Amino acid sequence: MASELKIRWDGDIPGIAEHRLSLDAFAKPLDLLLGALRRIATQMVSTAIEGEQPKSGRFANVARWIDIELVSIAEGSAGPDALVVFHNPPDELNLWGDIPSRATIELLDAIEVESKGHVRNGAVRNYLRALPPTLRHQMYEYTNGAASRRVEVGAIDLTALPPDLPVLKEMEGYVVGVGFEPGRPEVRIKNETMTTSLTSAPEAVEHALELRHDRVRTLSVHVASRTRLISLNRSTYPRFVFSPAAVEEHIFRRWDTLLERLAK
Repeated sequence: MASELKIRWDGDIPGIAEHRLSLDAFAKPLDLLLGALRRIATQMVSTAIEGEQPKSGRFANVARWIDIELVSIAEGSAGPDALVVFHNPPDELNLWGDIPSRATIELLDAIEVESKGHVRNGAVRNYLRALPPTLRHQMYEYTNGAASRRVEVGAIDLTALPPDLPVLKEMEGYVVGVGFEPGRPEVRIKNETMTTSLTSAPEAVEHALELRHDRVRTLSVHVASRTRLISLNRSTYPRFVFSPAAVEEHIFRRWDTLLERLAK
């Protein structure tokens, strides 16, 4: 399944006036663009199969089957005409056929939002940051017959996040190790691509041992090189659903006495 993606760049970059594309200027950004597209697709797949993914991780590499293939360099401007393609096994086609289209549209949405200085997608922000700073104008146009999206970008105003900003991360995988006191209590979680060590409370270590045969979902806070496990549950455990009633129950009722004291 293939769809057309047109990218146009304009600015003071060697080769642009001659309608040539400089690898020195654009090879890294194009690689980051593909990485951002795949990351968006991965998140979509993860959301779609949440709680139903088998232990074999059969769908773990779905996003890697997405590629951007350059067809030609456009005449009259600088930028490629490309195809977004999905090289997937036939038996998965009906299940994941719309992922490339939805992921590409989300990619262009994120480019538009990030270029205006609003935080939305870190991978897209890295792509925009890697582009030559002398670009004056960018245009992205995606069409596949059933959907289309066009984004034009002028001056870029990327948000600079504060250093060491705490970040919440969610991960699914399996418990592959733990650490005990008097050392550092920790839980090690392995997913399809990496193993992460999370500093934990002693009771969380005991809970991790109970779940060592199950696929789990963790929520952790990361600050620089430091990590801290916040929650650990089976991947099938229901997520917290935000609603006014839930806020009332989990925040105001739970901490009502303390909030009253603080208000005095």
